[in-house]
Amino acid sequence: MLDFRTPTLLDKERIEAFVRDSGQIGCDITFTNTYLWRDHYDIRVAITDDAYYKCYFTNGRLTGYTYPMTTGDIRTAIDTILNDAKERGVQPLIGLLNDRNADVIRSLYGERVRIEPDRESFDYLYERSDLAVLGGKKYHAKRNHIARFFRTYNDISVEEICERNFPDVLSVVDRWQQKNGDTGELGIIRDALEHFDLLGLFGVQLYLDGRAIAMSIGSRISDEVCDVNFEKAVDVDEAYAVINNEFAKHFDSFRLFNREEDMGLEGLRKSKLSYHPAGLVHKSTAVFG
Repeated sequence: MLDFRTPTLLDKERIEAFVRDSGQIGCDITFTNTYLWRDHYDIRVAITDDAYYKCYFTNGRLTGYTYPMTTGDIRTAIDTILNDAKERGVQPLIGLLNDRNADVIRSLYGERVRIEPDRESFDYLYERSDLAVLGGKKYHAKRNHIARFFRTYNDISVEEICERNFPDVLSVVDRWQQKNGDTGELGIIRDALEHFDLLGLFGVQLYLDGRAIAMSIGSRISDEVCDVNFEKAVDVDEAYAVINNEFAKHFDSFRLFNREEDMGLEGLRKSKLSYHPAGLVHKSTAVFG
């Protein structure tokens, strides 16, 4: 049986090495997301000499695995998961599979496995330059929102997030939750700020009349791909369009932005589609008989 445990900051170097070697760009595979959401989703990891395994628990019971990352034989690693599930008496489910990983499992296990699409978990990928420039007819409405904001208000500033303005970040999240309900993100973002540099986080904050009204925090998935981990805005309708645009303009070393999944929420899906993604990272679940 695999020795699963809650991830700690001490796991960062080893997990990031497996992620880097995998070449994957899904938001769920990064150490930053695994660590920050560890308690919220009861994420646990197991690391051996040649493989990295991750799973999710619900009420103390293992409910699903993710695709293993290994420097050895992938079938051996997947068989290790299947044996672990058998020993625990749970159905072996391997979720959050990208298309390539799903094809590997399908080719190895044939009729023993059923691959089910997981549309709610698809990641949205955008060309950073599209979000920064907002050129062409398809972004006309976005440009109008931003122009209206700068035409309406005067005392506007944008700052990169640093220790000095961490309290302003938390203020935005707290006010957002007061309006939208407690999502648990305030504690998670507080944890993120506490380890901001260690986790390789970066971001920008929008101020109006000296008061923070929007924030966006990201992290590196690869040299080309940035994960937008958190984005919140309050008080002004156009603030989301502005902070999205400012984040893209500030962090121009990346080619693609992964703005994560829509969780099946109709409004969030509509918003993400309105920015015309360059592509989607498809996700699916392997259900073994």
